[in-house]
Amino acid sequence: MIENEQYRPMPLMLSRRPRDQCHGPLAAMALLFSAFAYLVLPWPLLVAVPLLLILAALAAGKDQLDGFPQRQDKVLMMVLLLYSVCWVVVELAHGMRFKGVRDAWPIWLAMVTLIAMARLKPSAVWFWTGLALGSISAGAWAFWQRIIQGSSRADGQDPLHAILFGNLGLMTGLLCLAGLSWAMTRNERWRWTLLMTLGGLAGLTASAMSGSRGGWIGLPLAIWVLYRGHGKRLSLRWRLMVGACLLALLGSLYMIPQTGVAKRVHNAVSGVQQYVAGDDEMTSVSARLEMWKGVSQLIAERPIVGWGTRDYRAAMRQRGAEGAQDPSLGRFWHAHNDVLDAWVKRGLPGLLTLLALYLTPLWLFARGIGSASGERRALAVAGTLLPVAFIDFGLTYSFLAYPMGGMVYALLLVILWGLYRHSPQSDER
Repeated sequence: MIENEQYRPMPLMLSRRPRDQCHGPLAAMALLFSAFAYLVLPWPLLVAVPLLLILAALAAGKDQLDGFPQRQDKVLMMVLLLYSVCWVVVELAHGMRFKGVRDAWPIWLAMVTLIAMARLKPSAVWFWTGLALGSISAGAWAFWQRIIQGSSRADGQDPLHAILFGNLGLMTGLLCLAGLSWAMTRNERWRWTLLMTLGGLAGLTASAMSGSRGGWIGLPLAIWVLYRGHGKRLSLRWRLMVGACLLALLGSLYMIPQTGVAKRVHNAVSGVQQYVAGDDEMTSVSARLEMWKGVSQLIAERPIVGWGTRDYRAAMRQRGAEGAQDPSLGRFWHAHNDVLDAWVKRGLPGLLTLLALYLTPLWLFARGIGSASGERRALAVAGTLLPVAFIDFGLTYSFLAYPMGGMVYALLLVILWGLYRHSPQSDER
């Protein structure tokens, strides 16, 4: 062996200093992209988020591990695992081989993201910035499609369509409004407050321009969550001002004919009235009601094991052929309701794992809504609004039947939890 004080072996890994310098930017890029991409870019690109976070976690080193896993982390991981495994096992049991993997792999990527987030302490500024920019971009795009191009409904980027685009735009706008508590803690709080407010209004605009009525059902509950997080800390004058601005926006969207909001609302009311009166004309409302009736009868036949995706479609077509329902309903591959869709396809296990996926974030975040820390409170409000929004969307459409829906929900959930779990308990610096 050469005895030489000048000799140093060639390092096989990055030195500690360069690694420290690169893990922060990688995590920042991941958070920015996760909040921005799903509305304006093809959704499979979201795969870049866990990949970037894994690289950032590897660069951060073991000493960055933040007490993971704690009890809440284990519960969240278990819920995600059970939900995804249910997809795979039930489809296997119904002879669909590994079809369930198509729906499960986005959840598995989210689980990897949760582990990577535990090794990092990225700044929430990148997440909130991505949300605002994504919402503003979606709102501008929806305005262009609806007003300038004259489309009947704004539908965003393929493979999104009007329902997915509009409801995700609405959710993003609500999450931006959740970020107001965080914005008010920043040094340049008025600029951040303006940015998050614009993001919120743009999300509402995207929803209105898409004509996706299902998301509007849950707005009162979402507003109540926002009020719980922000309202009690605002003076009466600010509460009245914010309420007036919100009513003015909603009223304008309803009154302006070019938005199509008034027409969509009128069609929905008319559709319910026709269905109650026994009119056989098939509208979007009556089609859903008839579909839910048929799905409920199928659930009653197999409440425990479900039908599986293939047999469900065959059974719905058979009902149409027998005259039990309109034959046109057999062409739909999901039940236009997340709870019914999970139950009819995956049986009781599908129903229970879906309910756990909804309720677990409420358990994780709801206690932080009254936090003394504006940053922690904003993340808690956003984490509560996420399942509230998806429960709302799932009333009239099967959002989680799409791998894209599962990816967006699970990815935002674990990122919000990763930021929340190490957020400050107060705003003192």
